[in-house]
Amino acid sequence: MYNMEEIIEREKHMKRHNISYQLISLLLITFVCCTFLYAGDASRVGTASGVQVQVPVGARAIGMGGADLAYVSSLDAIYWNPAGLGRMEERAAAMFTTQNIIADINVNYFAVGFNAGRLGVLGVSLKSFSFGDIPITTVEAMDGTGATYSPTFATGGLSYSKLLTDRIGFGVNAKVVYESVPRASATAFAVDIGIQYQQLLTIEGLSLGMVIKNIGTNMHYTGSAFLEKATDLGESYSAYRYRPTSSDQLPSTLEMGLSYKLNLGVGDLLVAGQFQNNNFEQDQLKVGAELGIKNLLYLRGGYHFLVKDPDNPDYGETVYSIALGGGMKYSIGGSKLFLDYAFQPMEYFGNGNVFSIGIAF
Repeated sequence: MYNMEEIIEREKHMKRHNISYQLISLLLITFVCCTFLYAGDASRVGTASGVQVQVPVGARAIGMGGADLAYVSSLDAIYWNPAGLGRMEERAAAMFTTQNIIADINVNYFAVGFNAGRLGVLGVSLKSFSFGDIPITTVEAMDGTGATYSPTFATGGLSYSKLLTDRIGFGVNAKVVYESVPRASATAFAVDIGIQYQQLLTIEGLSLGMVIKNIGTNMHYTGSAFLEKATDLGESYSAYRYRPTSSDQLPSTLEMGLSYKLNLGVGDLLVAGQFQNNNFEQDQLKVGAELGIKNLLYLRGGYHFLVKDPDNPDYGETVYSIALGGGMKYSIGGSKLFLDYAFQPMEYFGNGNVFSIGIAF
């Protein structure tokens, strides 16, 4: 026989399960409908703003081709699927990532997380771009005036995640996207919402991850750079007029992935696949794998596929294809140290190298 406290606790547990199942069903229906309507449709390809939000971070996930949405956890999950942040077991953690991308542009990313127990996990992150010094040119000085400038591109985020049950996690990442050049700037606000369901269909090792990214406001550049001096017809004096600029949406995505983890005795083999539906470009398929040896050494690999429009087979391509990586996890006293590396050859822009270091305690 159950006492009253046990009955109440069981009812609460069942209620949490029902809410979780309803949430998963709603997101799954939304995702399937959107992908059914738009997958492989080249007419969606167009101009978006704030594309810095699409630059991935974290050597562990990049080394798997970005395919793992279901098992990605701790601070790595903030970018890929904020639901995984709730699986951070330590009291606090910090991570720093640096990588080079197109034309020697460097991307730096820093994140910290705090575990509040039953209340959930809170994370703070910042991604910034380093463009170097760009010469300022004018019509009169086309070879440069001797002065330089450097654009500012940054995305700051505040994340929250909580495990609804031992299998289901939910997370949200609210972020500010900021860009500026001399005398002009733009700001947008967006959110990412994700879930993770582990042991899907009661199959040990099979997990589902879903995330909606970059849902928010448009970016609209304003500033004195768009002022132009002009003389109105019939007037003898000049006045400044504002040249209007476009307001464009962020590149939002709907992503769903399945991952399967198999214990090999000496370690775990994680195999993952993901479908990504984009609002301003053609869709992508991603596959990846990670071999962990005794929770110490890790080998990773992944691949990106572009979903082609059958009516436009030569339309669109991606700079990303294969990804390789590795890492190690080492315990020092009561702390854990993480070191990861990923390599991405890019067809037109050289090779990308990603380095990550993290600590949890």
